[in-house]
Amino acid sequence: MKLLGSLIFSMLLLGACSEKPKSNAHWGTPEHIATEFFHALYNEKDLDKAKSLSTEEFAALLDAYVTPRQVARTLMNMSYDHVTIEVNRSGQNLRQQYDDDADVTLVFSGEHDGKQVDNLRTVSMVKKSGKWLVTEVKVDPFSSTATY
Repeated sequence: MKLLGSLIFSMLLLGACSEKPKSNAHWGTPEHIATEFFHALYNEKDLDKAKSLSTEEFAALLDAYVTPRQVARTLMNMSYDHVTIEVNRSGQNLRQQYDDDADVTLVFSGEHDGKQVDNLRTVSMVKKSGKWLVTEVKVDPFSSTATY
């Protein structure tokens, strides 16, 4: 009976531990929200969550692509089987922030079709009603896949 109780308790503990996105940013900051946005698209495949972290205008644009895969592949021009998303901490300025606007640079590192793929994107954020929201994702101008 003790073994059964221990087994049930262990399963409850494991079930309660849902995997949280690994972010190298503080909760609620523009960096955290930008990371959560991409985690929703690439790892959770949850377009509704990504839209909830976006402005109404950007959410409508995301909606036009119907699925997270189409958003990732077509709008963001990045495809991954597995990806790690981190705030770019290589420069002095982690973000450029002016009152209710911020630009956050993220580093994407993962695999697609068995090949290592690394990308960089700058996310424009706006603060509305005390909440940071994604308003635009800028293409890395130095990327070999950049289109103008």
